[in-house]
Amino acid sequence: MPSSPKSDRPLDESTEEIRRKERELAEAEVKLARRERIVNRLRILQVFFSLVALATGNPAYRWTASCAQWAMERFRDSE
Repeated sequence: MPSSPKSDRPLDESTEEIRRKERELAEAEVKLARRERIVNRLRILQVFFSLVALATGNPAYRWTASCAQWAMERFRDSE
């Protein structure tokens, strides 16, 4: 039995809607992965500068470590 064009249209629209939602989900996953990489890099910097501050006693390194900590917190809060 041949299908009418009206019955094909909702199927096409739902397929397009599914594809759009899958694309949005993939974009959200990419965005989340990017944020996680940034936070991980900031954590590495924070630990590095904290260790250098301990080794040298230079307050500039402590300040830099606290700035990295602050940036990590802002990234987490923005999620």
